[in-house]
Amino acid sequence: MISDWLERLETLLARFSHMGLEIDIASLSLIDLWGVYCYLSRLAES
Repeated sequence: MISDWLERLETLLARFSHMGLEIDIASLSLIDLWGVYCYLSRLAES
């Protein structure tokens, strides 16, 4: 469900807050948010 990965995205943004991504999040489309989620998820796995 959409809300599940959006909640996880919030967690990832907090974890990687040093990257400064949360500033731009409000202006992104759902597809762009998915891309950020995938990127941060891969970073979290490594």
